[in-house]
Amino acid sequence: MLLFCFILNLLFAMLKYSLLVACTLLLLFGCKKEEHPVPNYRFSAYVNLGLPDYNQQVFTLRTDTYGARVGVAGVIVYRDPMDEYYAFECYCPHDKDPQCRVAVDKEDPTLAVCPCCGSRFLLLSGIGNVVEGPSAYSLKRYKTRVEGSTLIIYN
Repeated sequence: MLLFCFILNLLFAMLKYSLLVACTLLLLFGCKKEEHPVPNYRFSAYVNLGLPDYNQQVFTLRTDTYGARVGVAGVIVYRDPMDEYYAFECYCPHDKDPQCRVAVDKEDPTLAVCPCCGSRFLLLSGIGNVVEGPSAYSLKRYKTRVEGSTLIIYN
């Protein structure tokens, strides 16, 4: 009987150890979050909304009011009817080429289009999700806030 209890305790200890190893391996290797393909570029941009170029429903920036670079390849800013501002990176997440910039669709300003791959992104949603084309990723979105008549875009 003593031998049976010893073997049972040994098996239980091995099971606990195996479970601990399995859980550790799962956490280390099984739960990787896929990174967005647009490179991270730290910036804060200040846009004077009182200027005519920026007092529109949608506009594109490569530099802010003070000449500082905005985003990797520029930023599209969309203002919804409730005066919420959404800022999206112009760098196409499919092409991964800074020379291939997503631009606002001339016929439908709620959409942005990549001239290289043809992906179309919905700006109106505030997410920049893909509505058509080969891109597997939405547009990278930046944070925005309004202080007085200044729009601040940052990440």
